[in-house]
Amino acid sequence: MRSASSGDPALEAILFALFLFACIYWVRALHLAREGAGFILQNLIHAAIVFVVAFFLFGAAQRQTNMLQEQRVVFAGLIALVFLIVEGKTRSRHIPRSIRKAVIARDLKGARFNPRKHHIDHVWPFSRGGSHTSDNLRVMNKKENLKKGSKRPRFRDMW
Repeated sequence: MRSASSGDPALEAILFALFLFACIYWVRALHLAREGAGFILQNLIHAAIVFVVAFFLFGAAQRQTNMLQEQRVVFAGLIALVFLIVEGKTRSRHIPRSIRKAVIARDLKGARFNPRKHHIDHVWPFSRGGSHTSDNLRVMNKKENLKKGSKRPRFRDMW
């Protein structure tokens, strides 16, 4: 009987291939959603700055009252959370005209864009962080796009 560390080479190759495909998929997904990821990081950085400022302000209050260190952290965290909810930036659904024209020219190759038949589709859905970049946009049949909804794309649909 073989030990667990010396597994079947064919099984190890299959597992490695699956792991590699999963990594490629998620790296591509992050690339397509880079605009959304940037907004998330920007909002988190602003919330962290608010947390640090509130933490130091509550430090001054801690010396004058009997506030505990844990209370100081909780209050600063609550203020940062409220800031994130109230002041967090949202992304616009507007696709710039130049990018829209470039995507139509690339995908339709000179044919006319008909809004009754075509949609501009996000490969990685906008609702999941997809960006308005030309590599994440494509012209798609209206019925197919509405059927697809905001599902994550399959591996073959990402290229």
